[in-house]
Amino acid sequence: MVLCAWIGAMAQTEKTRGFDDLYHYIENLDVFEYGQEESRAYYIPGHHVLLNGKWKFFYGNTPQEIPNNFFEEKFSDAKWGTIDVPSNWEMRGYGDPLFRNVSAPFKADPPKTPRDYNPTGAYRTTFTIPSDWNGEEIFLRFEKVASASFLWINGQEVGYNEGAQEPAEYNITKYLKKGRNTLAMKVIKYSDGFYLEGQDYWRLAGIFDDVYLYATPKTRLFDWYVTTDLDKDYRDADLNIEVSVRSYDKQPITTPLKVQAVLTGANGKEVARLESQAATFANGSSTLTLNMSKHISNPLKWTAETPNLYNLKMYLVDAATGKRLSECTPEDARQDVGFKETEMRNNVFYLNGKPLKVNAQCSHMQDPDNGHAVNDELVKKDMTILKQFGFNGVRTSHYPPVPRYLEYAARYGLYIIDEAGVEAGFLATNDLYRCIVNVCAAWCCVTETSLRYSSGALATRAARVLTSAR
Repeated sequence: MVLCAWIGAMAQTEKTRGFDDLYHYIENLDVFEYGQEESRAYYIPGHHVLLNGKWKFFYGNTPQEIPNNFFEEKFSDAKWGTIDVPSNWEMRGYGDPLFRNVSAPFKADPPKTPRDYNPTGAYRTTFTIPSDWNGEEIFLRFEKVASASFLWINGQEVGYNEGAQEPAEYNITKYLKKGRNTLAMKVIKYSDGFYLEGQDYWRLAGIFDDVYLYATPKTRLFDWYVTTDLDKDYRDADLNIEVSVRSYDKQPITTPLKVQAVLTGANGKEVARLESQAATFANGSSTLTLNMSKHISNPLKWTAETPNLYNLKMYLVDAATGKRLSECTPEDARQDVGFKETEMRNNVFYLNGKPLKVNAQCSHMQDPDNGHAVNDELVKKDMTILKQFGFNGVRTSHYPPVPRYLEYAARYGLYIIDEAGVEAGFLATNDLYRCIVNVCAAWCCVTETSLRYSSGALATRAARVLTSAR
């Protein structure tokens, strides 16, 4: 985790040049993100708007073909076409859909990118902040964008991201205005990050998963980590919850805070209530960590054959008054929890005290008509077929799945071998080491989000780095 923090800090301090200095970003191993929030447990707050739909779109075979000022508020996109968001632009008639296993689609020379053909898309859309979001912090979340992306809000530079299979989240509060706001994004297919995205699948680009606009209180439940520790008889369990609270005020509130949690069964009946000790933000700190624990007597256990799940809801509370400071909506600060214990004994994998054989199938996020833009119905269909044919696991080859994939796996009863989006089969160069140190480690940290989804689904992180470098 120290390595993660060091890498994140390095990336955040690299913003010394404007976005017009394109190659400082897409050919610089020291820059893989800018202006982003830290990774966290997946949830979408109740105050949210899905920005999916028809966006204005302009395609170029190189970044230089994109109009220089396309991100400006007053830029006229009247003659532009439109594209579905989410989608891959190759599946909508732009560029070339290309399949590769090991070899690169251009001469590999990391961190250089091809200058004669590097497909680029310019996106524009507008949105209005709902009136009941007044005084809240506003965020923009892109689940998946391939491969490098630059973001502007109302003509102002906001952030940058590399990593097609990892989410990017931006705090856009200070860039907003009343009324209509303009969102512009430039997406480039090949960046230095592409050298670590050599998965054997269709090489497609674009904004290909959900885009959320959401709001939170100035002091919010930001992240949490849930573990279930079964006793030596695998009967009773300790439910442990670590919660991170974050303040976006210049001066965090001084009142003592605590977190309350309610665990309910599938029938909706309450199983347990948990409450942390009260605490305040330390001087100069905008984060606060609170812990809760509860002994649960003989909960139903989670396995692939018996995917028993409980519902956990958490609330941030003013310790002095008892008033809940977080939203009280079904979508806010909740997740499924499965009680389980995993062990390795003499190279044998055990679940809940019993030896387990994982009979898994490899799976790509692939739709025959929409490319890598996969909807819930297709995910559920895949899982239904897997269960019908006796599989009890999925290897998400070779990148993290969409967050809801893990939720459905827990409910269907599937073990997940969750891989990081890291594969470098076409790199046979000493530059690979630097790529791994600077970029791969960071992307593995992003994959930590999968581990922090502590549902029933058994998630095992695996980073694949395939290379012939010596």
